[in-house]
Amino acid sequence: MRELFTPLITSRTALAAAAIAIGTIGIGLVASRADDAKNDQIIDAAGKTNDMSFCGTKPIVLGIHDGFGINGWSKSSMAAVRSEAAKCPNVKQVVRIGQGDLQKSIADVNGMVAQGINALVIIPDFGKSQLPSLKNATQAGVKVVAWAADPGGTAGKDYVAYVDDDVPAAGQTLGNWMVKAVHEQGNIIYLGGPPGNPVSVQTLSGAAEVLAKYPKINLVTGVKDWPITNWDAAQTQKAVTALLAKYPQIDGIIDDQDGFSGLGVLRAYESANRPMVPFTLLEGNQLACDYAKMKPSNAKFELGTMTARTWLGRIAARKAIAAAEGLPNDEPNIYRLPIYEDTLAGKAPTCNAKQPPDAYISAQFTPEELETYGKTE
Repeated sequence: MRELFTPLITSRTALAAAAIAIGTIGIGLVASRADDAKNDQIIDAAGKTNDMSFCGTKPIVLGIHDGFGINGWSKSSMAAVRSEAAKCPNVKQVVRIGQGDLQKSIADVNGMVAQGINALVIIPDFGKSQLPSLKNATQAGVKVVAWAADPGGTAGKDYVAYVDDDVPAAGQTLGNWMVKAVHEQGNIIYLGGPPGNPVSVQTLSGAAEVLAKYPKINLVTGVKDWPITNWDAAQTQKAVTALLAKYPQIDGIIDDQDGFSGLGVLRAYESANRPMVPFTLLEGNQLACDYAKMKPSNAKFELGTMTARTWLGRIAARKAIAAAEGLPNDEPNIYRLPIYEDTLAGKAPTCNAKQPPDAYISAQFTPEELETYGKTE
């Protein structure tokens, strides 16, 4: 995601080619990045493929773990992993949720290993603090694939692979969008998740690097930490309400959470009777719907979103299952994600009344698929 203001491929004609491209690549132990053509194809297909060769034939047990599992993003990411694994009749799924508790997350992993799982797909929300448990699982013969949060360590040694977007570059993408939105000047706030989580650390680093190039831009919340949202709408509203009371002028907001949890920002502005400002974060269906309602009375409200990237769970599932089956798969691990919806460029966010409020259009789930596979038990 370096200077990723190149538009996302929008033509569905690329889907067939993407499916072929994805279906013919297989899981390597060495971290890899998608080249430009493959990157765009896979994004356009939301990681979907009709290929089932990764399933193999050997009966295995796949452990699935999310360190938080508390919101719509968690539901969509769970659906991505579980729906992909469901293609394989030889794969039994065991699901555990960390509920935002490090010690529980560690105990969950240890427990699944003791129960005899063969593979593990995990969002290690606590980063390096979870690495020892992942290394222990690997040493026990479990094929571990981390995704959506960096566990540290070394892919191919401590675990099979780490699948994600290029997180620091995502921060740069959000920062570059904000620079354009505020015309290179103004007071910016950054909102992040739980304290010390690797996603917020890396995203803030990328955004701050970009904003520092513009002397008339002031990142008032600082470059080392952030107001805590816990990726929760109510906590976000509380945090932003406090910021609005503290800063009489806020010109833009960068947020590393999804658009449904990010609705807390809109609620805080409405409660404070303050006009909404440029806002950049991950996508969300209800966010798109609310933008359409609020824009006519909020002239400066611009929206730049990135894909919620929950679909990367499909790739993580394929990697873990194939590794446990002893099959090759060299799909890229790291993806460069562009701005997905951009009102500055005339690409308004998509409000889909047929989808639930916490849906992410880029994930390409039907409401039925999301309900079926988004369950955590």
